[in-house]
Amino acid sequence: MLARMPRRRQTGPMPDVFETFAHRVDEHGDDPQADPTRVDPGQIAKGAGVSLGLMVLAGVGFVLGFWTGTQNEPDLAYDNIVWEGVIKVGFAALCGLLAAAALLALAALAIGIPWAQRQRQRRRGH
Repeated sequence: MLARMPRRRQTGPMPDVFETFAHRVDEHGDDPQADPTRVDPGQIAKGAGVSLGLMVLAGVGFVLGFWTGTQNEPDLAYDNIVWEGVIKVGFAALCGLLAAAALLALAALAIGIPWAQRQRQRRRGH
């Protein structure tokens, strides 16, 4: 049986997290121009929502592609029932991955092109 690793004991007091990261506390209030490194919580929530939407979209694309792959099976002569199953499931999974990748690429274009246009307009405005 494997020997357990001994735990290292803490000999001193635990460090205070608020003292350690005191320089990261928002000292500038609600003015985003005062601290350019400050991250807006609304932007984080918006990014998380977009990420979640893309994950759901990829999942739906995979399921639809997998279903399409099961409806359109390759026309092959199989020597063994095991190989028949492997090829059918592999073909359906490949169709699912292709559909998910295509949907993600289209979604990235749909999100990225307007974003790039807004960035270009901001730079022209300044």
